[in-house]
Amino acid sequence: MNDTEHAVRDSWGRIAAWLRGHGQPGPHRAAADTERLAAAEAELGLPMPEDLRAWWRLDDVAATFWIPLEFVPVDLGEALSARDILVQVAGDEAEDTGGLANAAQYLPALLPIADSPGGDHLLVDLRPGPTHGAVFLWNHEEWGLGVPLWDSVTEMLADTARALTTGAPALTRHAARGGTERPCVATVTGGLDWDDADLDIAGFTSPCADRPPTPVPVDWETVEEWLGVRLPGDYRQLADRHGPLDFGEYLWIHVPCADGRFDYGDWLRETHRQARSQLRALPEDERPRVHPEPGGLLAWGSTRGGDMLFWDTSASDDPDAWPVVQRHAGAIPGSGLRDWHRYDLTLTAYLRHAVRESWESPTPPGPLLQLPGTVARTAFLDAAQPWTPPAPVDPRLGETERRVALETGTGLDALRLLTPPPERAYLGDGTWEQLFDTLGSRLPREYVRLMEVYGSGCWSGWLRFPAPLRTAAPRFMAYVEETLEAYGDLKDGSPDWYPLNTWPEPDGFLPFADSIDGDHLGWLTRGEDPDAWPLIFWPRHADQGPALRSGLVDVLLAWQRGRLVTPGLCTQDEDDDPVEFAAFEPWAHRDEG
Repeated sequence: MNDTEHAVRDSWGRIAAWLRGHGQPGPHRAAADTERLAAAEAELGLPMPEDLRAWWRLDDVAATFWIPLEFVPVDLGEALSARDILVQVAGDEAEDTGGLANAAQYLPALLPIADSPGGDHLLVDLRPGPTHGAVFLWNHEEWGLGVPLWDSVTEMLADTARALTTGAPALTRHAARGGTERPCVATVTGGLDWDDADLDIAGFTSPCADRPPTPVPVDWETVEEWLGVRLPGDYRQLADRHGPLDFGEYLWIHVPCADGRFDYGDWLRETHRQARSQLRALPEDERPRVHPEPGGLLAWGSTRGGDMLFWDTSASDDPDAWPVVQRHAGAIPGSGLRDWHRYDLTLTAYLRHAVRESWESPTPPGPLLQLPGTVARTAFLDAAQPWTPPAPVDPRLGETERRVALETGTGLDALRLLTPPPERAYLGDGTWEQLFDTLGSRLPREYVRLMEVYGSGCWSGWLRFPAPLRTAAPRFMAYVEETLEAYGDLKDGSPDWYPLNTWPEPDGFLPFADSIDGDHLGWLTRGEDPDAWPLIFWPRHADQGPALRSGLVDVLLAWQRGRLVTPGLCTQDEDDDPVEFAAFEPWAHRDEG
């Protein structure tokens, strides 16, 4: 069995299982064997596409109205007879009126596969060319082909299987390409019906009274130009009608907008950075690309559980056919979920499936949480404003400066080039002498010099240096005392995991900076000369490592260059540009309050 036949049989198997499970019995369409197919091709004078041959070979196809738009499959003999009738009628009408001359020319190369109660047909195109194998609707009143319903029998079966098993609309791609048929959904009220679908999520959700969804204007032309891709129509519609959404009290659907805590472009860039890093755990041949690489995963949302949500843009040239890929942060073995799980669902279909009723099938292809059908304005974006893509900027460093900053430069001069300091350093309102008197010791000159250049602030969004000379809360000494008290409590319970002495004990750990993740950087106060004190990093989520071999400036320089590795230290991804990663955000008095 080749891949094409496998795909046909797999989709039909899902359809058949759904029909049985929903009490839709009926007769079977007769199958065709190899000899009968060969005779039909000889009669037609044209070869059939491989998936059409596989379709005729299926021996248990239900002869009921399960194909979208309410079509029933016909057997090969009925198909050939229907073709002959269409050709004859077109020829007769063309002779009488001249209006069907074109149809009379091309109809012999189209083969019916299904009929409707009203006398319409589904035709497969056997002509060589771009629509070879496509499935067209033949309207007996309008006599024309128009936009294909599906590009192949394989696509027809996959779309139907997806619509039946998930509740998602069928024919969305046809509609997106300008087709005249509306997307439709399967409903069962005794028999199976195909009803017009509303692609707006309002059809299956209810707005939250306290935080009703509120749209934010989006300049889609500008956004899509910045992204380099066209976005799915249902996403654009969702954003235009509802804005940034808290969906089902679990999913955040991010749309182009910004406020003081969120910027769409920054969020997209950081989410893609995390994705590239995490995907390296997969074998290289199983690793998808990430935007902006062509065909890369493109983020659209996240969850309260730490999952990331993407489109797989490699799946189709048509954005409306992009399926959802979910990075499950805590996929449980045996759950049916993979860490990177590709759902055979578009955005709207995924959201519809997430709020399915208990009786609805939980496939494909793995379980999704059942969420309440509520939508609300994202709480942390209550003041969101329209987002403007950042303007292109020239590189901060030229080639020569970049080489100095990343390779040949040393000491504070190289650090200043790589990570520019602020115009004014904020240290606090006290003096170094007051701090030294409180400590009973001066501090390393290298630290004092660094702080006088940079002051208090946050390095690369992660490592935070408090103001050492501040006399009002939060004081530097309060940070030192609270950190050492916490370390002492942990050491009392697990001395093997927390081996350091604490200042002012001999060789004691004296912290001076912390990370956003709760790690701490400090000195081992070893000996009488503070300038000889070695640095040490106390990691929150890793075992204690040895003292660092370099001084503070060299440590910061190596870290900003992406060359320092020590347990617990935040590191750059191999695709990160160190010049972009290196940054210092200074703090003023109010920032530490």
